[in-house]
Amino acid sequence: MKEKDNRPVYLNPLATDLPIIGLSSILHRISGFALFSIFLVSVWMLDRSLSSEQEFLTLVKDLNNLFVLKLIFYLFSVGLLYHSLLGVKKLMSDAFGIGEELKSGTLISWSFNLIFLFIAVFLFSKIFI
Repeated sequence: MKEKDNRPVYLNPLATDLPIIGLSSILHRISGFALFSIFLVSVWMLDRSLSSEQEFLTLVKDLNNLFVLKLIFYLFSVGLLYHSLLGVKKLMSDAFGIGEELKSGTLISWSFNLIFLFIAVFLFSKIFI
Protein backbone atom coordinates (compact mmCIF):
# COMPACT_ATOMS: atom_id res chain seq x y z
CA MET A 1 0.00 0.00 0.00
CA LYS A 2 1.32 3.41 -0.98
CA GLU A 3 1.61 6.04 1.75
CA LYS A 4 0.48 9.61 1.20
CA ASP A 5 3.32 12.03 0.52
CA ASN A 6 3.11 14.92 3.02
CA ARG A 7 5.90 17.01 1.57
CA PRO A 8 5.05 20.60 0.58
CA VAL A 9 4.05 21.13 -3.02
CA TYR A 10 5.48 24.07 -4.95
CA LEU A 11 2.70 26.07 -6.60
CA ASN A 12 3.83 28.60 -9.18
CA PRO A 13 1.92 31.81 -8.33
CA LEU A 14 2.26 33.01 -11.92
CA ALA A 15 0.63 29.86 -13.27
CA THR A 16 -2.13 29.82 -10.64
CA ASP A 17 -5.37 31.55 -11.53
CA LEU A 18 -5.83 33.72 -8.44
CA PRO A 19 -9.11 35.46 -7.69
CA ILE A 20 -8.97 39.24 -7.34
CA ILE A 21 -9.08 38.89 -3.54
CA GLY A 22 -5.84 36.90 -3.51
CA LEU A 23 -4.18 39.19 -6.02
CA SER A 24 -5.15 42.23 -3.94
CA SER A 25 -3.70 40.60 -0.84
CA ILE A 26 -0.40 39.83 -2.56
CA LEU A 27 -0.17 43.36 -4.00
CA HIS A 28 -0.93 44.78 -0.54
CA ARG A 29 2.07 42.91 0.86
CA ILE A 30 4.29 43.99 -2.05
CA SER A 31 3.23 47.62 -1.59
CA GLY A 32 4.10 47.39 2.11
CA PHE A 33 7.57 46.10 1.30
CA ALA A 34 8.03 48.79 -1.36
CA LEU A 35 6.98 51.48 1.12
CA PHE A 36 9.51 50.18 3.59
CA SER A 37 12.22 50.28 0.90
CA ILE A 38 11.36 53.75 -0.42
CA PHE A 39 11.03 55.08 3.13
CA LEU A 40 14.81 55.46 3.38
CA VAL A 41 14.89 57.72 0.32
CA SER A 42 12.02 59.80 1.68
CA VAL A 43 13.79 60.25 5.04
CA TRP A 44 16.91 61.39 3.17
CA MET A 45 14.82 63.89 1.19
CA LEU A 46 13.17 65.15 4.39
CA ASP A 47 16.55 65.55 6.08
CA ARG A 48 17.87 67.38 3.05
CA SER A 49 14.87 69.72 2.91
CA LEU A 50 15.03 70.58 6.61
CA SER A 51 18.77 71.32 6.74
CA SER A 52 18.48 74.82 5.24
CA GLU A 53 16.29 77.01 3.08
CA GLN A 54 18.73 76.71 0.18
CA GLU A 55 18.64 72.90 0.36
CA PHE A 56 14.83 73.01 0.43
CA LEU A 57 14.74 75.19 -2.69
CA THR A 58 17.28 72.91 -4.39
CA LEU A 59 15.15 69.86 -3.57
CA VAL A 60 12.01 71.56 -4.91
CA LYS A 61 13.88 72.45 -8.11
CA ASP A 62 15.17 68.88 -8.40
CA LEU A 63 11.67 67.47 -7.88
CA ASN A 64 10.38 69.68 -10.67
CA ASN A 65 13.20 68.87 -13.09
CA LEU A 66 14.57 65.37 -12.37
CA PHE A 67 12.45 62.52 -13.70
CA VAL A 68 13.96 59.99 -11.27
CA LEU A 69 12.93 62.00 -8.20
CA LYS A 70 9.46 62.56 -9.65
CA LEU A 71 9.19 58.82 -10.25
CA ILE A 72 10.32 58.00 -6.70
CA PHE A 73 7.82 60.52 -5.30
CA TYR A 74 5.04 59.08 -7.49
CA LEU A 75 5.83 55.47 -6.56
CA PHE A 76 5.92 56.38 -2.87
CA SER A 77 2.59 58.21 -3.14
CA VAL A 78 0.92 55.42 -5.11
CA GLY A 79 2.33 52.73 -2.83
CA LEU A 80 1.10 54.57 0.23
CA LEU A 81 -2.30 55.06 -1.37
CA TYR A 82 -2.67 51.38 -2.34
CA HIS A 83 -1.42 50.12 1.00
CA SER A 84 -3.77 52.48 2.86
CA LEU A 85 -6.83 51.62 0.76
CA LEU A 86 -6.30 47.88 1.04
CA GLY A 87 -5.55 48.29 4.74
CA VAL A 88 -8.96 49.93 5.17
CA LYS A 89 -10.51 47.04 3.24
CA LYS A 90 -8.78 44.56 5.53
CA LEU A 91 -9.90 46.45 8.64
CA MET A 92 -13.49 46.50 7.35
CA SER A 93 -13.30 42.77 6.84
CA ASP A 94 -11.82 42.07 10.28
CA ALA A 95 -13.95 44.51 12.29
CA PHE A 96 -17.33 44.30 10.57
CA GLY A 97 -17.18 41.09 8.54
CA ILE A 98 -17.66 42.99 5.28
CA GLY A 99 -16.38 41.01 2.32
CA GLU A 100 -15.93 37.66 4.01
CA GLU A 101 -17.95 35.75 1.42
CA LEU A 102 -16.49 35.22 -2.03
CA LYS A 103 -19.03 37.35 -3.91
CA SER A 104 -18.90 40.36 -1.57
CA GLY A 105 -15.12 40.06 -1.19
CA THR A 106 -14.69 40.07 -4.96
CA LEU A 107 -16.96 43.09 -5.34
CA ILE A 108 -15.16 45.05 -2.62
CA SER A 109 -11.73 44.12 -4.01
CA TRP A 110 -12.70 45.31 -7.49
CA SER A 111 -14.17 48.50 -6.01
CA PHE A 112 -11.06 49.35 -4.01
CA ASN A 113 -8.77 48.54 -6.93
CA LEU A 114 -10.79 50.75 -9.28
CA ILE A 115 -10.76 53.61 -6.76
CA PHE A 116 -7.00 53.18 -6.50
CA LEU A 117 -6.60 53.16 -10.29
CA PHE A 118 -8.56 56.40 -10.73
CA ILE A 119 -6.59 58.19 -8.01
CA ALA A 120 -3.27 56.84 -9.34
CA VAL A 121 -4.03 58.12 -12.85
CA PHE A 122 -5.04 61.49 -11.37
CA LEU A 123 -1.76 61.67 -9.41
CA PHE A 124 0.18 60.72 -12.53
CA SER A 125 -1.43 63.54 -14.48
CA LYS A 126 -0.69 66.04 -11.69
CA ILE A 127 2.95 65.00 -11.23
CA PHE A 128 4.12 64.24 -14.78
CA ILE A 129 1.89 66.32 -17.06
